[in-house]
Amino acid sequence: MKMQSNKKRGCAFSTFFIVLVLLILGVMVGVSLNKIREGQPGFLTNLWITPDKYLDDPYLSNEATRINVPNHVKTILLLGSDYQPEIGFRTDVMLLMAFNTKTNKVNLISFPRDLWVTIPGLGEQRLNVAFPFGDWQLLSDTFALNFGFRPDHYMMADFEGFKHILDVLGPIDVEVSERMEDASYLDASGWRVVEPGTVTMTQPEVFWYVRARMNSSDIDRNRRAMEVIKAMGKKALKPAHLRYLPGNLRAVKRSIETDMELADFIIYALPLSKYFDENVFTMYRIEYTNVTPGVTEGGASVLFPKFEEIKGILREVLDAN
Repeated sequence: MKMQSNKKRGCAFSTFFIVLVLLILGVMVGVSLNKIREGQPGFLTNLWITPDKYLDDPYLSNEATRINVPNHVKTILLLGSDYQPEIGFRTDVMLLMAFNTKTNKVNLISFPRDLWVTIPGLGEQRLNVAFPFGDWQLLSDTFALNFGFRPDHYMMADFEGFKHILDVLGPIDVEVSERMEDASYLDASGWRVVEPGTVTMTQPEVFWYVRARMNSSDIDRNRRAMEVIKAMGKKALKPAHLRYLPGNLRAVKRSIETDMELADFIIYALPLSKYFDENVFTMYRIEYTNVTPGVTEGGASVLFPKFEEIKGILREVLDAN
């Protein structure tokens, strides 16, 4: 009887200890998220930059040219590379996700690969060559110099990494905003048409939808990439799929190059899960009205940015008006 009593007491103590640990962790997470929303850094994650983030920044010290991103907005630049062995890569997809930790909403905006910008140390070049020539630091410097802010973090996937993430998620419902038609290896006719509306797409269909370029523009491909990212996020955050979220995040971590840790992904993703029934994602676009198509002295077709117009859009995306 005494041994049974000791076992019961030990079991009760173990249960109490586990509940106590979970309670402490819950309080820590709750306090941390509240502090993050208030713009205070340093809780649970190294994601959150300090209030003096512009101090001594060689490109952002000039208040007249920078965008003062509030501390409650955190940004991740999603990069899609076209890596091929023996050839190298360019970052043909550059999509910024701006997380507003006060509203738990996400703004999306993409940057055309052919934007003609000043890259520190290289001079005037297309935006998509900054990362291949100088890694994340050079791309961050390029954004600071040309667009007046630095993205906080980056995530880069090549073709195979992107396919793997889609395989883990399964078919997604893409909210197609504009009619699109292009050459397609998926159809016997060699051509496919996608009408506006909600379209369920498998991995091969998503890959074609994002990559198709025979009958469309760089800016239109960016629009399609944002629709796909939005669809992937909405599926991952649905109640029926939340139990798979840690596994999905691990798959993402294995499939990409990033400066973020797994815990950082969770801090970003979990607050959004409460708002799965609402329109969490808002998409913004750099249109042809915000650029001037032209040709460089070397004969390359590029897009010359209207920087003040683009910064005006970015201030809205970054909640910096």
